[in-house]
Amino acid sequence: MAIDEAMLLTQKGSAQPTLRFYDWLQPAFSFGYFQRIAEEVDVSACDAHGIELVRRITGGGTVVHGWDVTYTIIVPHGSGTLPTDISAAYCAISDCLIDGLQQLDIDVAHQIEKPIVENPPNICLTNPAQYDTLLNGKKIAGVSQRRNQTGVMYQGYIALDLPAPDVLALASRQISFNQVAAGKSTAINQCRSALIYRKQLEDAVTVGFEETLGVQLVETELSPEEIETAESLAQTKYGTAEWNFRR
Repeated sequence: MAIDEAMLLTQKGSAQPTLRFYDWLQPAFSFGYFQRIAEEVDVSACDAHGIELVRRITGGGTVVHGWDVTYTIIVPHGSGTLPTDISAAYCAISDCLIDGLQQLDIDVAHQIEKPIVENPPNICLTNPAQYDTLLNGKKIAGVSQRRNQTGVMYQGYIALDLPAPDVLALASRQISFNQVAAGKSTAINQCRSALIYRKQLEDAVTVGFEETLGVQLVETELSPEEIETAESLAQTKYGTAEWNFRR
């Protein structure tokens, strides 16, 4: 989370978009900016099971990490890479994912209409929104965004595998997550006989972004400024109870 925000904060003067993929060292739940973590999950139980908890600066609901491919897109203002309208930008990102996944013979589509659901669970995987990416009619990818004076950051995930049942059971205080997940969500490798590996998915999605948006992405390392900013944010923000467990 600190690296993502650091990339957004250090984009001044750049007209080039950034696409970042990353993994998690252990199972984790990330929570939308407006969520209250202690209301969403049993914090002590998560800690006992080694599940890390972190609050994002983007919106949306709870995302279960460790079995997904997580990605971030940074788009500086004025770059013209994505539409400025939020819904149109989400649609364009979905088109990028669909293009990439179809190169792996994964037959996906995006949610056209905005679903009407009374009191939907605040868990991203089970709560499809307009333009989310669907496989066999079930959500496999979601995205949320945050804007500042520099640009726009989109944080998203693609469900490569389904999380372990004991992790799913801890993802919500309010609902039986196992029951909801079984009916409304899936993962790429749940629907295939031949497994897709993380690097394959990352490479295909990269091509999807390049072809759909008409950009050429170049692989680079984090800059010294990004690393310094991220380390500071990790210590003063994302690693603190004040940020993660605000009331």
